[in-house]
Amino acid sequence: MAATAECDVVMAATEPELLEDEDAKREAESFKEQGNAYYAKKDYNEAYNYYTKAIDMCPNNASYYGNRAATLMMLGRFREALGDAQQSVRLDDSFVRGHLREGKCHLSLGNAMAACRSFQRALELDHKNAQAQQEIGFQVWKCTSLDSAGLACVRPSSQ
Repeated sequence: MAATAECDVVMAATEPELLEDEDAKREAESFKEQGNAYYAKKDYNEAYNYYTKAIDMCPNNASYYGNRAATLMMLGRFREALGDAQQSVRLDDSFVRGHLREGKCHLSLGNAMAACRSFQRALELDHKNAQAQQEIGFQVWKCTSLDSAGLACVRPSSQ
């Protein structure tokens, strides 16, 4: 009986935490949507602010970091954008857009080989996505053009 009481107490103690968690997720999602609206209006500074609020509420959401990375890229802040893109793929390695943004940042910062690795990972994850293929195809071309040794680190898929 005592074990049940302890379990009930533990359960009761976690219920408010779960509600707070859900409230935080809803609020973070609202911030993300507001950020998306500002991004669509090309108000990147406001978009950045709202994506940051979303991250503050839910720091383990890869898409929030990915969105903020895209915003930072539009602001020309590629080193910061790279950090956010890398955090997005640390949180979710299957996040294709995170790998694409990481690659674009590496290219903008002059690191073609790291960019190629990022694009290769994106292609491994989603070789059938037309947008990803087009993006990767163009970026791979840029990558190999920038590679002073003339060695492509990305091989087109035969699939």
